[in-house]
Order: sequence, then structure tokens, then C-alpha cells
Amino acid sequence: MAGQATSWLNTVTLPEFSDLVTKDFIFQNETPKLAAAQLYNQLDLTSNNSQQKRFDEVDVGTFAKLKREGTNASKTRSGVGYNKTMTARRMAREIDISWEMRRYGETYKVKNRLKELSGFVNNRRDLDLTHRFTFASATTYVDMDGVTRDISCGDSLQLAYSAHTLAHSSTTYRNRIAADPIVSQGAIEAGQSLFVSDIYNNFGEVRTVTPSHIVTSNDPNTVNTVRKIMQSSGDIDAAHAGVLNVNKNLFTHVILPNLATTATGARDATKRRFWFLIAVGEWQAYYGIFEGTNMKDPASGNNGEDMHNDNWTYGTRGSASDVVVSAKGLVASLPTS
Repeated sequence: MAGQATSWLNTVTLPEFSDLVTKDFIFQNETPKLAAAQLYNQLDLTSNNSQQKRFDEVDVGTFAKLKREGTNASKTRSGVGYNKTMTARRMAREIDISWEMRRYGETYKVKNRLKELSGFVNNRRDLDLTHRFTFASATTYVDMDGVTRDISCGDSLQLAYSAHTLAHSSTTYRNRIAADPIVSQGAIEAGQSLFVSDIYNNFGEVRTVTPSHIVTSNDPNTVNTVRKIMQSSGDIDAAHAGVLNVNKNLFTHVILPNLATTATGARDATKRRFWFLIAVGEWQAYYGIFEGTNMKDPASGNNGEDMHNDNWTYGTRGSASDVVVSAKGLVASLPTS
């Protein structure tokens, strides 16, 4: 028989915590590991006096030009490229505890665990950061709060696209692998090729970026394939032993438990095979913390106590946001089957 679920801890709706029956409480441990933040350039904006932060690309030319005797040196080009503005998003969660539950509830550890809410904000941040990848083929999505989120890059295009534009050149670049192959040794090589052929500055001049991380969901088949490619002592596609595995330990493998989900965090199997190559640090993705995760603790007589019924309200707060200025430095494959 199942018990009740509630956002108000009291002895009526949750008698299990205050009756005289001896029992053990077993907590679920399915909270996903927080993994997405490491893929972004993280910024501490807690001392920022504005709820917004703007990021602008700045580019200069590449090569020096010949200076002939007695002539002026040629001028290089410089310019501001695309930009994105980050706006803080404040997250919160609360739970109420009655006077009777505080006074008569016998399981103090359980009550402490139930009012420990700080993980809620961090879990939501991880979901939002992950959904940049989950919805990489879109420019917007509607999140679990019903808010339409702009996840376009500075060029107003989706993160994974076949023809991203440059600010000062007609050249375009691709960062979505053609035909969206599932992860394999050959598919990874196709992704690496885009880092060679499709990285430019905003003047259309060639740049060099090397991927450092491979990102997947927690789909067992995808995870195990990456592990074979990365950890085998030899080439996994070779027909004989003793062949060098050129991909051994080449990337850091990051598993995003929330990658294959809907906007509300429910499982979405169509995204389980998504994978990405990222040059972390080079990719122009920013994650800013405007307000660190914090707890609002009530006490007798303070604003956390309702004087009419003596309930205490525990809460957690935190403000953060994220933007992607440019898709350069990320390559995606988005197979749906």
C-alpha cells in the first residue's frame, strides 16, 4: 500500500512520521548526476548589479602581409561579430511543516531530509543546460514552466545546423554531421573532419579547433560503444590484433542523464542516440550564476513562520542563465532511431 505525497508536512497527511510504529525509511537515489555545467564557460556573476550580461564576438585578421621598401604597412581587419544577452532566471522550491510535525514527528532525520531542498535548484540548472543539446535542432522550446526559451545562437540559427552564417563573410559552415549517424568510429571521424573543414572566424578565414569532449546520453548501447572506441587497446574495426587505436583516451566522455528527455524532464527515447563533439573552452557557450543556490530557513518569530497556524516554510532559491554566442567548436549528430 502506498502512502501520500504532499508539499505540507503534517501529522494528518503523513502519519507514518509521527505514529508509534517502528519502521525504516528508504530514500530513493535516482536524482541524476549534474554533468552539463562542465561543458560551458562558467562565470560568477553574483556581484553583478544587473540581471543581464551581454557577450560579443570580436575578430581580427589572420596573416601578416608583405611590406615593400618605403611603403606603408597594410592594415588588418577587426570587427565585432554576433552577440547574445544572458538574462537571469530565478528558480525556487518550498515545503511547509506544521507545528505538530515539528513537535511530535519521531523521525528527525527524515524531516531534515525532506526539507533539504537545495538540490532542486541545481537539478533544474542541469536540466536547462542539458536541453541546449536536447533541442539542438530548434531555435526555441517551451520549458516545464510554459516559458518559451530562446536557444538560438548569435546568428539566430539553431545550435546544430548545416549552414551557420558569419558576421562579415558570405561563407557558411556546417556543424551537424550529414545524415546524423549513430556513434561509431567512422562517425566520430566524420565529426572530426568538420573541425578541420568548417571552422572560420567571422571574416571567413580558416581557424583550427580541436575537440576535447564527446557527449552522449546514458543510453547503454551508445555509452558502451563510446567506451569501446575510447578504451580498447586496438582499433575496434580491425580484423587482426595489434592494430593501434588512434582514438584511445582521445576525448573526455561526458554522460548527460537528462539528454534524452522532453521539456518537462520525462524520458524521450527518440533522443537517446544523440551525441556531440565539443572543444570545451573554445566553444562560445556561457553559464552565469547570478545568485548562488541558497536555503531560506524559518525560525520562531521570523518571516518563515505563519503566525496564523504556526507552519514553517523552508525554501530554496538560485538565479542563473546560459547563452551560446557561436556554434563553432561544437559538432552534433542527432539520430532519432
